[in-house]
Amino acid sequence: MASTEGAAIYQDVFEASPDPIMVHDADTGTVVRANQAAGALLGCAPDDIVGMHVGEFSPPGFSTADANDLIAEAATSGSAQVEWATEGPDGTDQLVEVTLKRAALGDETRVVAFIHDVTSIRERERKHAEQSEQLDTLMGNLPVVVFTLDPDGVFTYSAGKGLEGLGLEPGDLEGTSVFETYSEYPDIITAVEEALDGEEVRVTQEIDDLVFETWYRPVFDDSGRLKQVVSVARDITGLKRREERVEALSGATNELLYSRTETAAADKIAQIAQRIVDQPLAAIWSYDSGDDTLYPIGATAKATDFAGVETAADLPPMGPDSDENRIFHTSEPTVIEDYQELSNPSAPSMPMRTLLCLPLDDQGMLCIGSETVASFDGDERFLLEILASTAAAGLERIERETRLKSKQAELERSNEALQQFAYIASHDLQEPLRMVSSYVDLLDSEYGDDLDEEAAEYMAFAVDGAHRMQEMVNALLRYSRVETNAGDFEETDPEAVLDRTLDALRMRIEEVDATITAGSLPRVDADPNQVGQVFQNLLENAIEYATEADIEPRIEVSAEEDDDMVTFTVSDNGPGIPAADREEVFNIFHRAGAHDTEGTGIGLAVCQRIVLRHDGRIWVEPSDDGATFKFTLPAVTEVSGDD
Repeated sequence: MASTEGAAIYQDVFEASPDPIMVHDADTGTVVRANQAAGALLGCAPDDIVGMHVGEFSPPGFSTADANDLIAEAATSGSAQVEWATEGPDGTDQLVEVTLKRAALGDETRVVAFIHDVTSIRERERKHAEQSEQLDTLMGNLPVVVFTLDPDGVFTYSAGKGLEGLGLEPGDLEGTSVFETYSEYPDIITAVEEALDGEEVRVTQEIDDLVFETWYRPVFDDSGRLKQVVSVARDITGLKRREERVEALSGATNELLYSRTETAAADKIAQIAQRIVDQPLAAIWSYDSGDDTLYPIGATAKATDFAGVETAADLPPMGPDSDENRIFHTSEPTVIEDYQELSNPSAPSMPMRTLLCLPLDDQGMLCIGSETVASFDGDERFLLEILASTAAAGLERIERETRLKSKQAELERSNEALQQFAYIASHDLQEPLRMVSSYVDLLDSEYGDDLDEEAAEYMAFAVDGAHRMQEMVNALLRYSRVETNAGDFEETDPEAVLDRTLDALRMRIEEVDATITAGSLPRVDADPNQVGQVFQNLLENAIEYATEADIEPRIEVSAEEDDDMVTFTVSDNGPGIPAADREEVFNIFHRAGAHDTEGTGIGLAVCQRIVLRHDGRIWVEPSDDGATFKFTLPAVTEVSGDD
């Protein structure tokens, strides 16, 4: 009864198994029994499988003889295994793993085949293998070092292209202690100890001539205990070198700002070039267009020693026929691979090999040389070309400043001559005028009663001419003293300046019943006394010309601020200025139009000189009614922050 019950249980398990199961006769290899899953696999009823031989449904390439051998192996040894690629009932490709087990049923030997679909398993294994291969390839080619440490600081993994810089192969560190291997590098030991204590560490470390940026990250298990430390070290030696070169280049720019002579700038440029490329032979030549020759103006000490000369100026020039001169005129950076192979070098006896020539616009040329055949990498070329551009700008600035200083010296001499003229005009010229005027007045007082009407008229002309001449000399003095007697620029309130000007003109304004109105006038950065002179000249002219034309003067003053300048407008209702005189009206002693008003014709010339001193301009606006003058002065700019 128990045997029958057990057989029933095994029967149920056999039929309920989701995996196909087939029982084979060990002697014939034929199927003696199959479950429902086996029928589903082969697409037929289980009873139809009974009596079939494995070779009848096995995949191509697996014969009946192969099947019999496999069954015989299992019957003899107890088990055997094979993997088939087959087609499932739905037509899709499948991988099945067939495991054969020997089973004894009384006196008979059977071989049971357990068939398991391993398609998804093999696919996962394939993908895992691909990913592992990709990871190994990636780790083997990344320019980093990847390693792991166990809680005792022993390397458990090491890989990465960065190992080559350390003279190591992947796996060389595995099994060694970091504390022993890198005991001479305290920075590494300190960082590892912090990481083993559970801290995440990012640090820059040096190993001999190499610089690494290393990240240590602790990994913990589910209980919170340290499992391992994962680290990635990136070789940043090249990056550090580039940073140093960029800093050197930045320093060159700052140093050139303080260079005041061509030779001082050239020496600095040569030294910076040496630091950028680690080449001690650097020199710079200045171009003279007069004889189409490049002359040496600066060099490193190693360059002059190499050439066997005492100073940079003793280096050979690069004449019109030299190869270096030809390169300069191409304006293109050029590498001479081997200086000894040039057909017409400027220094044929110099044992130079590789030479990099960098033209500096039309200023000259920077040359960096090597005693051996060498090369300049892309970074070096790029930084040197930036240096060349900076050097060209610096030398051009020095040349411009030299010309400016020369002009300033000429201007100072001219101002000295003008001051001498002003002294002569104020003393030597006015003294004869005062004498003429005094003696004419004396003649008039002593002999006026004895002179006829015509003689008296002549004497009046003489006195008037002397007075007018004196006024013109005084006006010319005012014009010449616009610069010499000027005050400092300061924040100036034009409204207050205009009020003071109107007070000074009050009697004349009331005398002719003039009306002067003013709007809001923005503050300016100016000489307040000179701003008052401009207002006074323009208002006096407007009053006098309107009064002469029998017009009651009406004058308006306004202003507008635009960016960094304030534009003032002074307009009147007088006779206006003819279009032909609008440009010449600012010339010395020029008086526009026909009129009988007194004046020297120098007031507007003074106004123009004052405005120009303030970097502004003055002009006459076209107008059909009266005259409109406009002039600009610098606005007051707000300065925020501390110096």
